[in-house]
Parts: sequence; structure tokens; C-alpha cells
Amino acid sequence: MARLVLPIAAAVALVLVGPALAVDLQKAPVTLGLVPCPSKGQGFVRMPGSDSCVRISGRVTAGMDMRAGHGVAAAPVVAGRLAIDNRADTDLGEVRTYVRIGNGHR
Repeated sequence: MARLVLPIAAAVALVLVGPALAVDLQKAPVTLGLVPCPSKGQGFVRMPGSDSCVRISGRVTAGMDMRAGHGVAAAPVVAGRLAIDNRADTDLGEVRTYVRIGNGHR
């Protein structure tokens, strides 16, 4: 009997709280998504509540080195890179912040 108390209480709580959560979601403010920044270039978007435009890009490469005689015959080759480009207009002109983080060898 004690094993059934917890599941029944959880089901009752879901039945009582479920409609209240649905009403709260209907009242929630609608936020705009990302807005493109065509003046900064391809891939830049304006973040909500900000005047700067951001582009996040990256890549991952993977493969196998199948050359015999160089240590391990089938050594995995993995490399990755993440780049963040931020541009903002100021009174003195455009300010650009660029960060690129990478690892591995190509």
C-alpha cells in the first residue's frame, strides 16, 4: 500500500498543476528570435536587446592516418575549431572582436 501512495500523489499533483502551467505559458511574453544583420556580412545575427551583431562558426575534421611505418599504423586524426566574431557600431566607427579557438593538427 505504501508503494502506491507516491505514484498516486504525483498523478494528482500533475492533474492539479498542469492546467495552471498551461495558463502561465499563454500569458508569457513573446520574445523575438535572432534578427539577421546583412550590413555586417553573411551569417551575422543581432542578439535581442543588443546593438552588436555576432557570428559563431566552427568545424570538426576527423580521419585516419593509414601510413605504415610512422608509429601506430592507424592513428586517428581529429581537429576542431570554434570562431566567434562580434561587431558593433560606435560613435568612432565599427568595433570588432574576433576569437578563434582550435586544437589538433590537419
